[in-house]
Amino acid sequence: MAGTRILLVDNGSYEPAATLALRGLAMEVSKLIGQEVRPVSTMHSTKIDPALLGGQPAVIFEGTVQQAKADGIDELVVLPLFIGPSRAITEYLPKVFADAQPGAMKLCIREPLFGPELQSMLVDNLKSTGWIKGSGTVLLCDHGSPIQEVTHCRNLFASAIRTQLGLKEDELIACSMERREGAEYDFNEPLLEDALQQAKGEAVILMLFLLPGRHAGGDGDVATIANEHAPDGLRWKLSPLLGTHPALPALLFRRHLYSRGFKTTKIAAITTVLSVGLLPVLISVLAPKSLGMIERLMTWFGGVAVIFAALFFFLKAKVWKQS
Repeated sequence: MAGTRILLVDNGSYEPAATLALRGLAMEVSKLIGQEVRPVSTMHSTKIDPALLGGQPAVIFEGTVQQAKADGIDELVVLPLFIGPSRAITEYLPKVFADAQPGAMKLCIREPLFGPELQSMLVDNLKSTGWIKGSGTVLLCDHGSPIQEVTHCRNLFASAIRTQLGLKEDELIACSMERREGAEYDFNEPLLEDALQQAKGEAVILMLFLLPGRHAGGDGDVATIANEHAPDGLRWKLSPLLGTHPALPALLFRRHLYSRGFKTTKIAAITTVLSVGLLPVLISVLAPKSLGMIERLMTWFGGVAVIFAALFFFLKAKVWKQS
């Protein structure tokens, strides 16, 4: 059956909780889009015992592409459950897709989640822990990445949240759970274990993680690091994960709506503005000389109404097609 198949894609985990959470999130996004959204991982998840997943095996991207090819799908649309431009979505997914020799089938990967909406979710999650300004240090913690652009996203979040909440640099510290060896990966510093030494009051580890798993679970690597490296007397707590925030499905829906094709929408809007501006000139040239000022104004208002009605129906059709 030809058509478009939508995939919600995460990195993948050996932990059942991650796949189950991905499935729940995909169901919520499906309701908003009005079309099935399939939960898919880049790798790892097929190693989970299906008995721990309600008897339904996890699915990875490679198998999904092969199935879509067999089903005659025209296009795969990927909603990346990634915060920044990870190599998983910039390199791995396109390579797996190309290796499958997809023929005429297209792959469209939407933008990752970085943006002001995610910043608001982080602030909500921070406040949900009971944190108030002056109560202690905030440690904005991500996994740590070999891609500097991904770490740059984390640092931009840290700077923006400091500004929003009126915090100093030592009141909100951006850090990594882990990093690769070598000076070329120093941009991940500081590590969480070192940042904990600078924390004061009641520290909140603000989790820049989406789904639970080996790293972000309640007793995962982040919690283990905090247990082992927090100075004596330092109280600390973990924030909720971003995947639990009620606004995340709507953000994924908006990512689905946005595509490069929406450049035509921008062109339509610019054309509308120019048309409205040129209407008086056209009326003065084309309208009979005997037409009075009131008639000219009525003609102008009628023209504006027609132009904006055309824009409205164009956008409505565009959104319907995308969703």
